[in-house]
Amino acid sequence: MAGNMLNFPYLRDQAELSVTGGCLSTIWLKDHQALVLRKTRPGFDAPTIRTITDILSAIDRGELNELRYIVYDFAHGVREAPRPAEGFGEMAAENSELIVDTPVITLAWARGLMTGSDFDFAMHCSGIVAERDAQFSFSGDPSDLLGLYAAVGRTLGFVKAERLMDSNTALTAEDAHELLIVRDVVEPQPGAAAIERYLGRFGRRYNASHAIFRAQRMLQPGVDRRSLVALEHN
Repeated sequence: MAGNMLNFPYLRDQAELSVTGGCLSTIWLKDHQALVLRKTRPGFDAPTIRTITDILSAIDRGELNELRYIVYDFAHGVREAPRPAEGFGEMAAENSELIVDTPVITLAWARGLMTGSDFDFAMHCSGIVAERDAQFSFSGDPSDLLGLYAAVGRTLGFVKAERLMDSNTALTAEDAHELLIVRDVVEPQPGAAAIERYLGRFGRRYNASHAIFRAQRMLQPGVDRRSLVALEHN
């Protein structure tokens, strides 16, 4: 399935393909050179991890030259994320480093409740855009939150990250924006309408934004997810 999905130059401007049993679908927004990956179940199961890894690997190999953005659309509502399948840490690490070696900006689009591996993965994107109704929760098994703790600690400092995780409370989109976890807060719209509107504005400063995101990643390297995976297994 991944091979068919990646052949998106043959798709219409907004063509949707269902993959991984309907959990993950793609929309190619040709006018914005953006591939939207819409995830309708919380967490990351094995087929979802394989599909995203295939896409990231293809970008690394220079096979998707038309692409400027990947938008991870977290459209699973208010359900909490279960523990992710094997390979999540490696996938998150590859996604985090994409901005350094490719022209692709990764954006996490938060619509509802972001917990566990969903929140963790979003923190390893170039930026998070949150619809006004989104919430960000630090609840969960501490052993499953090592990556999230490291990513939030890198942004806010580890003392503040520890306090947030100990509080076990959910942040509103505005709260997360004030803490610099979220880049922008937008009004919710159905389907990909809000994403298209946002990219229409954001795209005008693509070159500057890519340079800034790349410099931020190089000066503040991503979390070594592979080391965290090893730590979790010990």
